[in-house]
Amino acid sequence: MEIDDQFDQLNALLEQFGTKGVRQISLESERIPDNVFLRICSSGKKIGLDQFTDILEALLERFSSCGEKHELGERASVVRELRFQIISEVLARIDNFSTLEQYIWLVKFSCGLSLLKDLPPDMTFEINKTIRSVANLDTEEYEFDALMIHTIAKSLFEDIPLEGMNLIHVIKKLAMLNQKLFYYVSIALIFAGIRHYIEPEKVVQVYRLYDFQEVLSLLDGFKVDSLQQKLDLRRMFLILKLLSCYQNAVILRHSCETPKDIDEQHQCFAQFFLFSVEQKKSYLLWLCMSRKIVQSLNSKLGLQNIAEKEDSLLVIELIDLDMIALMEDDISENK
Repeated sequence: MEIDDQFDQLNALLEQFGTKGVRQISLESERIPDNVFLRICSSGKKIGLDQFTDILEALLERFSSCGEKHELGERASVVRELRFQIISEVLARIDNFSTLEQYIWLVKFSCGLSLLKDLPPDMTFEINKTIRSVANLDTEEYEFDALMIHTIAKSLFEDIPLEGMNLIHVIKKLAMLNQKLFYYVSIALIFAGIRHYIEPEKVVQVYRLYDFQEVLSLLDGFKVDSLQQKLDLRRMFLILKLLSCYQNAVILRHSCETPKDIDEQHQCFAQFFLFSVEQKKSYLLWLCMSRKIVQSLNSKLGLQNIAEKEDSLLVIELIDLDMIALMEDDISENK
């Protein structure tokens, strides 16, 4: 065999066994660029705070033009300075934000901040301070207002917009704060995301809480077994990540509480936080079925599908460690 032929064969083998391909799944948030953040900020120009609006417009004008006037390194420094100035102006006037429109802008602003790309470490404290300050505003009269929950969740989901791991990031941020309205909004976002990825061709009309039976019906309508021939791993992964958020923030969080405790805590929303062992078993069965399908896909993948194989293993790990194991423990404790 000629040397050139041997070389060609070797290259073919390397391509067959060594190509990793393109990964579909990432555990990291995609983040948003400055131009998206600018658009979020700009939506607050007409929120009824005249002095703040004037300052904000001036800062945003500098922000949007700094790319034209500075070299790349200098631009990064200017952008950083402007981000801090905008945060400072918002925090200085946060108690003046009193209307619903102003409040929703603040929530979008703080969530957008937490998603910015290329955040310097010293900005993390300022961002968390902003989110906590917004969470500390008095919203008690709106805690059980379904329309308020819908309005805030819809604005976050559609205006930022929230996709992929960015959605997971914001849900976790809101759910971890000790603020009831944010907690309900985070749950509404979970179901908006699940519906979006189960039925991507449909627009989410109502952002709301779901009871566990509705969740099971939603999952039953998502025929995972029909996707065996062509399983969209990223879509499946995101649905499972959202379900994992729901499982941890809602099911397991309230699993040991009595109906009386739930009623006192959630009042008119109590129905959304009650779970029977039978319902949990149905949910566990769906998780096991999903795992079986992904495992089947993984076993069929050849060495030329390394990237897809790695993605499928990541999905299996999520189901095994973050979902099935915890639900099995919970069911055994609540029999």
